[in-house]
Amino acid sequence: MRKLVDFRGFTAVLYKEWIHVLRDRITLTLALALPTLQMLLFGYAINTRVEHIKTAYYNEDQGPVSIQALNALSASQEFDLVREASSRRQLESDIVAGKVHVAVDVPPNFSADVLAGRPAQLQVLIDGSDSNIAQEAFSASSLVGQAISAQLHPQAPVNALLVDVRPRMLFNPSLRSANFLVPGLIGLIMQIITVFLMALSVVGERERGTLDQLLVTPIGSTGLMLGKIVPYVTIGFVDFLLVLLAMVYIFKVPIAGSIPLLLALGLCFLFAALGIGLLVSAVAQTQVQAILMVFGFTLPSVLLSGFFFDRESMPPIMQWIGLTIPLTYFLEILRGIVLRGAGLDALWPQVLAMTGLGLLLVVAASVRFTRATS
Repeated sequence: MRKLVDFRGFTAVLYKEWIHVLRDRITLTLALALPTLQMLLFGYAINTRVEHIKTAYYNEDQGPVSIQALNALSASQEFDLVREASSRRQLESDIVAGKVHVAVDVPPNFSADVLAGRPAQLQVLIDGSDSNIAQEAFSASSLVGQAISAQLHPQAPVNALLVDVRPRMLFNPSLRSANFLVPGLIGLIMQIITVFLMALSVVGERERGTLDQLLVTPIGSTGLMLGKIVPYVTIGFVDFLLVLLAMVYIFKVPIAGSIPLLLALGLCFLFAALGIGLLVSAVAQTQVQAILMVFGFTLPSVLLSGFFFDRESMPPIMQWIGLTIPLTYFLEILRGIVLRGAGLDALWPQVLAMTGLGLLLVVAASVRFTRATS
């Protein structure tokens, strides 16, 4: 009868495994360094408090009370007055383009009405696509209005406000969290699928030895890489269509903007994501290394791209790192088209940045792949 517990050969297997682990220096370095790097990124990047919300303003009054009201908004730490609009139309276009989250419209005769003791309205337009920012902006703007009223007329009753702040929610008036998270999930899912498929495909061929057989044929390195990319672009685009259908018909998130534009820019993002997968496959020698590299890239993408947390509340160095991630721009494109109905005229900076990063990644992967196989 075979023994249930048999320790024969334990020492030999343990010695052999330690030799294997220590010789694979890339995998060992990734396994030891990634947890510390991830902890540093998480600790510095995660900030659940919403403050310094980018705000545009249009001051039609230019009186002393209007300037005092705008200064009070800026001094509240919740709002940063970063853009001065020249018209009410520009206020809304700045929100649609994602340049600001809040727009303040100061009407004419605002100062005269307040100084005469008549209530004056201050309209605050809020981008409701991000429910966390929208809720903070809504409550903070109301509190600022109460503070200004109390300062100008301290003897007035609490419910008699001289400055009547009227917040108006745009694009997502019900503040559904699904409207913000589901479009972001589409970008994240597409990145994970395409990067994993591309990286594991090439590394798997390298481990099986079939990649070496391809390299001795007359096929060029560029032709080889393009031949590897196109099938996964097709698979990724079909997945993109499926998750868009799920977003619209299951999660009830309508697409406010141009669907053809969304599909075209989604295809551009797939090339950028596949560039990441190619770069990983050009560096990694084994599938374990490839998985660790993809894992090490995915988590920072979730945190620093603005998927969960507002990028403006992160330290500057984390914001700069986020600018090197294609998902950062694709999330802005997705939410801009799906939620705010933005067009190419409003999103061209994000499109240029995402396309440029994609081309850079593919070129870098091609150069690295050529050197590794030469």
